[in-house]
Order: sequence, then structure tokens, then C-alpha cells
Amino acid sequence: MADPQNKSRKLSLTFSGAGVEFGGVPLVVVAAKLQALQSLVFHAAATVTNGARQRRGQWFNKYREQAELTFVDAHHSNLIIEAEVPLPSTLADSPAGEVGLAAVDLVFRFASAAIHDGDIPSLVADRQDRIFLLRALEGLCPATTDDYSVELQNGRAGHARVGFSGETRQLLRRRVVGEVAPNYEQRQETLVGVLTKIHVDTAPQLIAVRVSRAEVDCYFDDSFRDQISNLVAGSVVEVTGLATFDRDGAVKQLDAVVDVEMVSMEPLRVVRFEHDGTWYKLKEPLIVSVEYQDGLWAYQCDAVNLWGYAARREDAVRDLHENFDYLWREFALERDDAFDDKAILIKRKLLGLVENVPGGPVNAA
Repeated sequence: MADPQNKSRKLSLTFSGAGVEFGGVPLVVVAAKLQALQSLVFHAAATVTNGARQRRGQWFNKYREQAELTFVDAHHSNLIIEAEVPLPSTLADSPAGEVGLAAVDLVFRFASAAIHDGDIPSLVADRQDRIFLLRALEGLCPATTDDYSVELQNGRAGHARVGFSGETRQLLRRRVVGEVAPNYEQRQETLVGVLTKIHVDTAPQLIAVRVSRAEVDCYFDDSFRDQISNLVAGSVVEVTGLATFDRDGAVKQLDAVVDVEMVSMEPLRVVRFEHDGTWYKLKEPLIVSVEYQDGLWAYQCDAVNLWGYAARREDAVRDLHENFDYLWREFALERDDAFDDKAILIKRKLLGLVENVPGGPVNAA
């Protein structure tokens, strides 16, 4: 007999946007977001049962029977992956078998409140539980430099679709800061460097990051254990937290980590550029290399002499877009007789790359 609550049990995760149009969605992205969704449901299950407050070790094993998601189906228009929480076990002797449904309900109510500046303490009274859930929601968000979005949907009445984007990630991070250190007036700082030390289950819990020649200690609480456990010593990481400074104005330490991730140096697949209201849609992805050196992010594509530099990734990507706009105006819209052979080659590549041709190209003299 079909489960009458089947729609309530089912979750769909939709990937859409320019960044996933060509050649589908990279498997590493799909895997990361599915893992983030499962982590979110496990954290919600622990919250609704008032269990696993410390969430150390394999704490989520306790919730597999009630809240482990299983694959149902996938569709490829925009990529849509469907999963569902399990039916109550026939061995369950209490309503605990419906923990999965309660967890899904909390996910949607909490996500809606968190994203739309709602009263999340009225939904989840425990501060630590709120931090766990906020950080789990952040895991579903693309990076601020990614050109795609993720949407979570459930068939239960009253559960509005929840969208996740780079902007959503920044919003959730601000809410995390408000929970982690509501009375601090410290400035947030972002450090990029090599992860040299990981201290978990020892007091105090911290990671150390080597920035230039200095090693900076970054302290975190238990709500950050999931992210910390996935880090690899020796990798390049980006850590954001509330900072203490030395007399020279350099970061002495991060007293409360609010975000951390290993930095991917995989090339970007850019499918569109935008600057000052002008959009350039490409016929195929442009591969842009990524480097970090001497405190600067560098995004570069030698094929069209394109680059973007800045101390912050978001600013470097913005610079990349601005410079593409400059290339288009200075090369694609200029007559051939103004160029040498190398410049003419760049012009031809630009004209062959852009689909919508803003402003219209200038033909050869």
C-alpha cells in the first residue's frame, strides 16, 4: 500500500543557473551538495529529539534508521535529484519512527526563518542547535564566486521552496556570527594560507594557518566539528572569523571561526560575464586558471589575454568580469586596421566566443 505521506517524505534538490548549463553539473558539486543535504537532515533529527548535543565522533549513526535519505530519481533538464526519508520501522515501539518527517519539517521552517530574517530562537531554543543548523544550511549554498543556485523542495503543504545561492551563503554566515559572538564588536577577517595544525577534542580546539611567514591560531567550537573533520593538513584553506590584532595591525588570532573551507584551485568554467549592466553569454565555457600567491588571487586565461587580481576571491572574480568587458570594448568593437596580428587574433577569438555580441562587432577594414 502506498504511503499516504509519500510527498512529505520526498525531497528534491534542483541545480540551475548559467554555471551548470554546459555539460551538466560536475559530480564533485553534486556529491558535496547531497552530503550537505544529508548532514542537514541528520542535524535536524538530532535537534527534534534533543539528542547528540555534543555531536562528536559518529554521532549521526544514531539517526540513520529514521533520517538517512535514499535516492529516488533524477531528472536532467535542470538537474533534479529526488530523495526521501525512510518509512517508520516496523520494529519501532514509539512515535520516534517519525523522526524523519519531523526533521524535514524543521529543515523547511528553520531555513525559511533563517533566510528571511525570521525568529529562529522561537523554532530552536538551544543556541548550539541553531548554530549546527545554520552551518548545515550554509553547506547547501554555492560559493560566492559560483554561477549556479540550488533549490530544495518538499511536497508537504506549507513548505515553501528554499533557494540557496552565494548571496544566501553570506546571509547565513552573518546569522552564524550573531549566534557565535553576539556581544563581540570585533572585525571579521578572512585568512588564506596553508593549514598546519588541527586540534580536535583537546582544549582549546583550534586550527593553525600559515599566512606568509606567520602562523595564526583560529579557535572554533563544537558546532564546527563537521567542517574541521573534513580538512586536510597541508591544504590551502580560507578561514573567516572574529579577529584580535597585534600592535602593528596584523591578525594575531581568530577568536571565533565563522567559516572555513579548503580552497579549490581547479580552473573555473565561466559561461557568462557581466559588468555594469552588460551581459556576455558565451557559446562554450571559457577555462580560467586559479592561483593564490603572495596574498593575491589570480584568475587568468591566456587564450584571450584575460586576467583578474585581488586580495579577496570575490573581488578577483569581479575584476575578471570587468576586464572581459574592457577586452570586448577595446578589441571586439575596434577596427582591424588599429591592431597588430596578435591583437587581431584576440579579437577573432572574442567574436567567436560571445553569443549575444553586445554593441555589435566592427568588421575588418
